[in-house]
Amino acid sequence: MDYRALVEYVARSLAEQPDEVKVESFERGGGTVAIKVKLADADVGRFIGKAGRNIEAIRTLVRVASLRDRKRVFVDLANQSLAQSSPRERRDHGGGSPS
Repeated sequence: MDYRALVEYVARSLAEQPDEVKVESFERGGGTVAIKVKLADADVGRFIGKAGRNIEAIRTLVRVASLRDRKRVFVDLANQSLAQSSPRERRDHGGGSPS
């Protein structure tokens, strides 16, 4: 099964800028596959979803699909802007203070 294509299809369906979606797949050995998804910054929130529901649903879908092949597949977001900043920095730059 092509897990990368499955994740790419779902990510493009969710994104408002589907041309910006990039999905890479890496074999890690031992039956493990890592999938990295990069989106336009404006689409990251849609991909993650409220309380992480969308990304968790995608991970569940891929995990269930991979059971038949007896593989472990991990789906992660690869956007640099989120990976390099802390949650506090993202909140502070989000356009307002809670106080």
